[in-house]
Amino acid sequence: MNRFTFIFIVCLYALFIVYQANSVINLESQIIYSSFFILLFGIPHGAIDHILFFRKKQMSQIQFYSLYLGLIGVFAVSWIFFPITSFVFFLVLSAFHFGESQFVDSNISLWKYKPILFLFWGLSLLATLMYYNFGELAAITKIFKDTQGLSPVYNPGLIFLFFVFTNFTSTALIVYLYLKKYITAKRFTSELFLILLIHLTFFLFPFIIGFTLYFVVLHSIRVMSQEYLFFKKDNKDFSVRAFIKMLLPYSLLSIFGTTALMLLSHYGVLSISIPLLSIIIISVVTLPHAIVMHIFYNK
Repeated sequence: MNRFTFIFIVCLYALFIVYQANSVINLESQIIYSSFFILLFGIPHGAIDHILFFRKKQMSQIQFYSLYLGLIGVFAVSWIFFPITSFVFFLVLSAFHFGESQFVDSNISLWKYKPILFLFWGLSLLATLMYYNFGELAAITKIFKDTQGLSPVYNPGLIFLFFVFTNFTSTALIVYLYLKKYITAKRFTSELFLILLIHLTFFLFPFIIGFTLYFVVLHSIRVMSQEYLFFKKDNKDFSVRAFIKMLLPYSLLSIFGTTALMLLSHYGVLSISIPLLSIIIISVVTLPHAIVMHIFYNK
């Protein structure tokens, strides 16, 4: 068991205690608390994309920011004209990004099919989240007029097949890696244990809480640890304090921008509901971030 899984278990236990004291946590409270932790950990894990990129590739700052912001702009526009296609693309992109960050530290660099593992591990994660929380997702989608257009994605039969196929495939790939000695027995059992924990989490807790727990502990903190170790390896005097100072500028800018957009939606200036706006903001930022992290992991 690695330290991230241990932290995940501790947080899982803490949530059980909270639920014993409060058998029902309303949707508004879930959104408030989840947003706090996502802003605190989720945004910072992508706040130094520019630094990581320039450590790996040579490009002028004008070119980089033009491409980075251009991708955000193009994807934002695509949500206006092709919402379902944009949503599905976002899910696939997120799946690959989640899988890549999960297995980047394993010894599979020479395995030519590793992108398939990354994709299916991430897809199984999202499929599990959607399958165990289908009723909640469908209900939330129906509340707002502009999210109802995404309802075709939440087809119960399709999600069940998606759940079975992706979980079987990702587990089979992990077994294959172990049999071919790409991963150790310790890593193999650790991955299977983590899969069981993720299933348990998504089964027991509401969609927002379950996803936040995974995204903060098993993804964001994990990625920030990878980033910190990268700079620490390059400079032994690099400290946690220096790392936090590095994260702060764009983290604060992103938090300010996100909060401003949410307020504009809340007061009706933007004719987009907060749930849909949240998905759009996360997706448009994920696109360039996932590309930068792919370069960071592979260069």
